[in-house]
Amino acid sequence: MRSIPGKNIVPLFGVALLAACFAITALKVLRHGRADVDSGRTVIRFAHWQLESGLRDALDALAREYEALHPDVRIEQHLVPRRTYVQWVKTRLIGGTATDLIQLGSEIDDETLTRFFVPVSGLVERPNPYNKGTDLAGVPWRDTFVDGLMGNLSYRPNLLEYYGIPMSMFTVRMYYNRDLWRRLFGDAPPPATYEDFLRVCQRVREEAARSGRALIPIAGSRDNAPIFINRLVSSQTQRLTQSIDLGRILRPSSVDIGLGYLRRDWGAASPAFLDGLAIAREVGLSMQPGYEQLRHDDATFYFSQGRALMITSGSWDLPVFRSMVDFELGVFDVPLPDAAHSRYGRNLLGSPSEAGGGGGMAFGITRQSADVDRAADFLQFLTSRSGNATFSRLGGWLPSVVEVEPPDAVKPFLPRLEGYPPGFDLTLRSLGASSNYLIQAYHSVLVQPTGSVEKFLGEVEPKLESAIREDLGRVQRNLRNNVSRQDVTFTGLLAMRRRMPDDDRRAARISGLTEVQNQQEAQLAWITHELARTAGE
Repeated sequence: MRSIPGKNIVPLFGVALLAACFAITALKVLRHGRADVDSGRTVIRFAHWQLESGLRDALDALAREYEALHPDVRIEQHLVPRRTYVQWVKTRLIGGTATDLIQLGSEIDDETLTRFFVPVSGLVERPNPYNKGTDLAGVPWRDTFVDGLMGNLSYRPNLLEYYGIPMSMFTVRMYYNRDLWRRLFGDAPPPATYEDFLRVCQRVREEAARSGRALIPIAGSRDNAPIFINRLVSSQTQRLTQSIDLGRILRPSSVDIGLGYLRRDWGAASPAFLDGLAIAREVGLSMQPGYEQLRHDDATFYFSQGRALMITSGSWDLPVFRSMVDFELGVFDVPLPDAAHSRYGRNLLGSPSEAGGGGGMAFGITRQSADVDRAADFLQFLTSRSGNATFSRLGGWLPSVVEVEPPDAVKPFLPRLEGYPPGFDLTLRSLGASSNYLIQAYHSVLVQPTGSVEKFLGEVEPKLESAIREDLGRVQRNLRNNVSRQDVTFTGLLAMRRRMPDDDRRAARISGLTEVQNQQEAQLAWITHELARTAGE
């Protein structure tokens, strides 16, 4: 058989082209690094997944401002898509090629923090030097943040250490198309009650049927729809959650919720939980069919194209929507039932407070950083009052630092500080992977036109106790590992205390670790006892 001319050349050409691209990239990186070495400049690199242009520009402006103050430093911003961020972080940390600063997320657990990140506990107790000349000049850095660095991305109670420094804080609101709203409702204000909200959704459906236009009330996806649905569900479990709160801490943990289910303090047939499912179905039917198979970008496309009147999302999406839509954008609070509602009012304590939210977009310092002190200094610059004000003004996000005035467009997202603790939602307050996966797997049975609350319960209820037990067993194992790990640290601290009895800071750490160990051991004993006691029920 005669060979086709050039048949073997194409693959070779592709390989050669790939090799050439790799060589050029490697050469650029080498020259880049060599130039920094030759110039004597320190390079600080920070990585995050916030690809919004406004945030990139805000962080770039702050980086250039920092470089102007410190000519011997160059700041590099590394942007990583959210879908690949977890893999990127793990690969870089394990491979020893991580950036100096990395945005922390829920995927970074305590073990990863202790192995790869530098605790900043000592640093946050000292004033931020970039607040000099303000009323924050002598205030510990920790106390200059709105949340006092008590959010889970900042402080890890199991480790008794601070790791993350937040740039912003987040709240959830309803965005709406003001132009479309005026065509449908004139000058009427956005809905203030749940009943008004349902009437708005019905009016949109009627307009879609009348005009034949592809128009839906709410753009949904598996990413943003749960934010809205869980806000409503948690309004229905407010009173129920307080009845489960044996420790009287006002907001019981996911473990308390799971153990309450095993004790039969609540169940799938509890009236409050049934009402939560009913309200989830009502709002789910106002989104496009099959939304639970779509991603956030798909819902954003629906909304930006004028095919949906509303979309639920957080303050983090404000820069995205403002840059994408060609209509006037409006924002209002998620409408919840009030006490006067004929069905849902019976479950309420009152309007939920947003005061418990922690800071967001928190950065941690990696142990691989060539200059930990300089990386920490850059973080202090970013979260000074002036630096955070610049970030909020240019980026369009809420500030994380106290008494920073946000731009007018961001003010509707300021958290409501008055109110009652919310209840638990369909994630069971993120008890664990097994129960969450079970509920997500049958979510469509609840919210689609052919589904129902009864069908959902028929699928979920027989499997829910087993899933909760699996999650509690996982918590049990993690607690046991944490206690064992901290016992070693505790023993070492006690030995050092005997040698240096006047070290007050170490004494405070021993006191704090004693409290945490006692709490973890008590919770471990409680979970073990309850799992065994309820096993035969």
